[in-house]
Amino acid sequence: MQPIKIGFLSPYSGVSPNLNHQLVEGFVLPFAKGFKGEKIFEFIPEYVQQGGAKSVSEAVKKLLHFHHVDIVSGLVSYQVMSGVIPLIEQRKKLAFFFDLGEYLPSESILSPHVFYNSFQLWQAEYALGYWAHKEFGDKGMVLMPLYESGYQMHSAFRLGTVGAGSEAIDYHLLPYVEGQSQVSHHVDHLLHYLEQHPPAYLHVLFSGNEASEFLAKFYVSGLLHKIPLLVSSLMAQPEWLEPIAHLGGSFYTASTWNPESTETANQAFVQPFRTFTGKSPGIFELLGYEMGLMFSHILSELKGRNWPAVEQLLQNGILPGPRGPVNFWPRSGFIVPSIAIEKITVNSKGNTRVAVGGGTGTLYNSPAFDSIHEECKTGWQNPYLCV
Repeated sequence: MQPIKIGFLSPYSGVSPNLNHQLVEGFVLPFAKGFKGEKIFEFIPEYVQQGGAKSVSEAVKKLLHFHHVDIVSGLVSYQVMSGVIPLIEQRKKLAFFFDLGEYLPSESILSPHVFYNSFQLWQAEYALGYWAHKEFGDKGMVLMPLYESGYQMHSAFRLGTVGAGSEAIDYHLLPYVEGQSQVSHHVDHLLHYLEQHPPAYLHVLFSGNEASEFLAKFYVSGLLHKIPLLVSSLMAQPEWLEPIAHLGGSFYTASTWNPESTETANQAFVQPFRTFTGKSPGIFELLGYEMGLMFSHILSELKGRNWPAVEQLLQNGILPGPRGPVNFWPRSGFIVPSIAIEKITVNSKGNTRVAVGGGTGTLYNSPAFDSIHEECKTGWQNPYLCV
């Protein structure tokens, strides 16, 4: 049998430089044993720079017309799909993309040939906003740099607070400083202002080194015990907390996946991954694994290149994965994930995560989100973290 060719769109990320390898590493785990050397899949990577519309469309054309791939995959932004979907449909090929959930799904990304595995960060933001208003009251503040403001996570947070009854929330966008940290130039003055005018809570969205830098400045400012701090779920990742572990302190976040969960489906992923790689998996490995696990369930149809059957199975299939039930076709209704509101405490001996409540998610096509799609027709084309 000829291997199934998967053309893999590979964007650059200075924040997560190994994300492409991590996605593939997770994908191959369900096939790591039991096939006696049989080569089932062949990955054909295609560099797409930072994932802009032109780069992605040209890469998809090359994969389809030159490499003749069976499946197009990789990390993409919903913002580029208007140029990609016609290319997929013209050739009647299958596409299976990944995204972190920086944008809400919309009607513009729907196609019977195109599937998505989303981490649904927007769901975590909506749930965190809903909980924040119920827990701390009205008139909180959202703080972010220009980069995060180009996505819809902060909008989902705001609508979460509105859904809980909020009538007022402050937004603060840090001025952009080209080529330098967006934190060091402006945060000290803002933290001094917050000391004099404390909001009900402070929700922050930063990425990479800027996430660690902000947390360090917030702790040193002495505001830790004066203003409840809420961070985006990616800011709570261990690698971004390690630089500030010695400072101690705690904050809140919303989580859609607990790597330490003892649920059978999660352990079936985490334990073999640690055995094969000697490390713990992260979000990109999780997304790749879920695709691989789903493909392992429909392997006979894939091997037979029975694409109508493959598409039907993907349209209707629900995978009992490490983070709970997931599905991959927006038109069938993305399953609302299980969300936990967590209190994270950091110290030099390690981080602890304690669930303090359950999060409230909602369907992506709820009328509550109509305003998000109507209020801004622009946004960053690059997938989240691809800078």
